[in-house]
Amino acid sequence: MQPSVSTPPAGEHVNPVQRVISELRALSTVQDRLDQYAAARFGVNRTDLRALDLIGQAGATSPTALAAALGMSTGATSTVLDRLEAAGYVRREPDPHHRRRTVVRMTPAAEALSAGIFDPVIGATAERAGALPAHLLADVAAFLAAHRQALADYLDGQAATTTAEGDADPGAGR
Repeated sequence: MQPSVSTPPAGEHVNPVQRVISELRALSTVQDRLDQYAAARFGVNRTDLRALDLIGQAGATSPTALAAALGMSTGATSTVLDRLEAAGYVRREPDPHHRRRTVVRMTPAAEALSAGIFDPVIGATAERAGALPAHLLADVAAFLAAHRQALADYLDGQAATTTAEGDADPGAGR
């Protein structure tokens, strides 16, 4: 396999921290390709795919919680849900715990398409992870959680800064 543009340099002279950063950037690039592929297979845009992923992770969620997770207004999220519902990928149901609220779930058709796209990737990842010792996996998981939190903290800080400066929230309306 020929290295791609996003393949980090290998070698013993590469600073280990820089190598981790390079690998994360390369991972982000290939993850972006996977997201684009999945969006094309679903026939939706990337925002709609992200919404579908969040709904799938939650099992069921409220439109308001989905809007917050997407960083979008509830009105924009309603439009996303309208498109996903029209495509047959989600359904809105009455919330069994609150008579005036709704929850959103993936349809079996969306679950099947998602499984066809992502199960091979998940399986390959699980196979590679299963070959590592448990203590190393714990370290990897802890590092990834810390990295995810660093990204969230950065983005939350940027949103607060731009809102305080009078600019629109960069995450709103996407």
